[in-house]
Amino acid sequence: MVPDPDVTTLGLEYFCFDTDEIWNKKDDFLIEMAKQEVEKLNFASRGLVKDGTVIRSPKTYPIYDKNYKQNVNIIKNYLSGFKNLQTIGRNGLHRYNNQDHSMLSALYAVRNVLGEKHSVWDINIDEEYHEIKEG
Repeated sequence: MVPDPDVTTLGLEYFCFDTDEIWNKKDDFLIEMAKQEVEKLNFASRGLVKDGTVIRSPKTYPIYDKNYKQNVNIIKNYLSGFKNLQTIGRNGLHRYNNQDHSMLSALYAVRNVLGEKHSVWDINIDEEYHEIKEG
């Protein structure tokens, strides 16, 4: 996804509502904040960050309706055509995963890049992990 093989893409997500103060911050402010956090988390020094982009996505959680599985399969099949793409987390898998499942998908994606073969799409598909409304 990056034309220069000596660099990588790093995405940071900030979950908020469109009524929260952070939602209305200027892009430059958010990019600077992300640079500081990348450095604080020891991912990279802020000076190595070459560029940044802000994408605001309102109401981006998946909607579970009768066509959910078929719609996700369309996305999954399309994305499988990209051999150098790993999808992870809630937004990447279009699934309302908890933090543990999202982090596991990230770990599997990294291992895939290193040559292993894991299906991140098979995380959190067991019914026993899903919340059930009773009564």
